[in-house]
Amino acid sequence: MTGIIILAAGESKRFGSPKQLAEFRGKALLRQAAETAVDAQLGPVTVVLGAADQACREVLTGLEVSIVHNPEWRNGMGSSIVAGMKSCEGMSLDGVIIMLADQPGVTAQHLRALDAASTAKPIVASRYDGQLGVPAWFSAAKFDEMLELEGEKGAKALIAREPWVQGIEMPAAAFDVDTPADLLRLSQKSGLKRGQVGQVGRMVSRDLGMPFDRASRDSMPQTSLWNQSYE
Repeated sequence: MTGIIILAAGESKRFGSPKQLAEFRGKALLRQAAETAVDAQLGPVTVVLGAADQACREVLTGLEVSIVHNPEWRNGMGSSIVAGMKSCEGMSLDGVIIMLADQPGVTAQHLRALDAASTAKPIVASRYDGQLGVPAWFSAAKFDEMLELEGEKGAKALIAREPWVQGIEMPAAAFDVDTPADLLRLSQKSGLKRGQVGQVGRMVSRDLGMPFDRASRDSMPQTSLWNQSYE
């Protein structure tokens, strides 16, 4: 059985407000991530919260997930992984998947693919943009190391120092939402209706302090970040 830990404790400084609550296709990013994890049907799902705890809890209403508060969320992602791992103690897990709340291209199928690829290697990571990252599966043999993480050292640090990592191609995981401009790009690339894109654009305009048309143009990359549809 594989547990899934969703890291959603950060304060989203670059976004300007809790990005976990930012809506894409009518749902908060955190809600979408939690639904994806539950739909994968791999095992228990744990969501680690910190900043904006209460508001984040509200968007998770009705989902079969465990919610853990990380009082040390200001210390970085490592502390959230530790909090999530401690909540899994006593469970008979073969491994855990670490995922984020801001990668809306990740699907339940992707998570099942990571779990299915878990064989003799201690880590199965997503491969995108020429690197390995999250979401990633970690075997029970790595649990002690995960409990020792500190500060900003997160899952990528474990992946980087492990010589035996299996990579699974997952180009949809390349796009994460760090700023309102990222959310605007996501909305435009995924074919939202014009009015819906406009709502996101007005948020970008407010954040960047410039008119919507300029914010939209200046936030667009010169080359596409996408090579897989979000459909």
